[in-house]
Order: sequence, then C-alpha cells, then structure tokens
Amino acid sequence: MSQVQRREAVYDLIQLRCPLQEALARLSTFEWPSQEELATAFARDIGHALDEFWAGKISADDLCVWAEELQGREDIALNPEDRDFLADALFQLSTPEICGPADEVALALRVRLT
Repeated sequence: MSQVQRREAVYDLIQLRCPLQEALARLSTFEWPSQEELATAFARDIGHALDEFWAGKISADDLCVWAEELQGREDIALNPEDRDFLADALFQLSTPEICGPADEVALALRVRLT
C-alpha cells in the first residue's frame, strides 16, 4: 500500500472519519512503525472526538483507545500551536484510571477548548 493510502488511514483515525475499529483494522495492514510523520493532530480533532462521545457515537472505552492510539503513534505529529493542550488531553483521555471518568475529563477539556 502506498504512503498516500497510509496517510489517509492515519487521518481516518485522527479525525474519526470512520468507526474506530475500522480505522484501527485498516492501519493494521501497514508495516509498523512509519519512518516519518504522516499526519498532524490539532486541538479541533480533540473537540470532534469529544462531540462524538457526547453524541453517543463513541463510547468512553473508544475515546480512551482513540487517545492511546494517537498518543502512541510515531506517524502522528502534534500541531506545535496546540502541542501542550494535545499532549495533556490525550494523556487525560487515555488514562481514566488516573484522571477520572471520561465524562468528567471530556467536560473539563471542552471548557479548555472554548
């Protein structure tokens, strides 16, 4: 598969353009890890994931898995302007055992985004 296809698959994950498990399955067809950053995550991507969570389109577990995936992938860069917020948000969303339930974390992050 080409780098263009891989980049699209990474953006499917970041932007939740398809169901999470579908995005993860698609990414699993590529060799790991990528030799370069293929995509960039922005604060708006956190906002979109929170919207999906509040709308009931993804579960608290999905939100946690999504954040873990973004946090752990070397082919995803964090937008420099949003880096501190993104790093903190991904940590909080991926560690409910430390930071608390997804609904509480999501509410606090939404406030920070506005």
